[in-house]
Amino acid sequence: MEKGPFQVNSDGKTLHLSNYSWNQGTTLGYFADPAYELIKEAFMKKVRSHKNYPVVTDFPLLSPCYNVTGVGKDGAVWKFPLENYFIKLETEEVVCLAILGTKKSSLSILGNYQQQNFHVMYDTKNSRLGYAPMKCADI
Repeated sequence: MEKGPFQVNSDGKTLHLSNYSWNQGTTLGYFADPAYELIKEAFMKKVRSHKNYPVVTDFPLLSPCYNVTGVGKDGAVWKFPLENYFIKLETEEVVCLAILGTKKSSLSILGNYQQQNFHVMYDTKNSRLGYAPMKCADI
């Protein structure tokens, strides 16, 4: 798996990750600290500023989780596919961020939750990676 630089922006700050991987065999995304904490905090801040969904604490491994009863029924628009960032639990009234943290020295991984419904092309000869939105069911 090719590794390379990755930029994480949070509140005007840029964090450079030099050890990450696109991995279709890993379900969730994993980001090494401090990148994971930056992503998580920026995400939680955005959710609080947009809608104050109740936090659900029953799933500590998949934190943060929110009760999203009624989401999508009021014309809400998401710029990115919801299913690429959240796991819907049981009744589908609870969603959890589909990204976990790892130790600072660990590899960061873009798992298949983040890659779903994208066509990903690995050009190992030229050390390039390409991707484009595409409904996997249409392939």
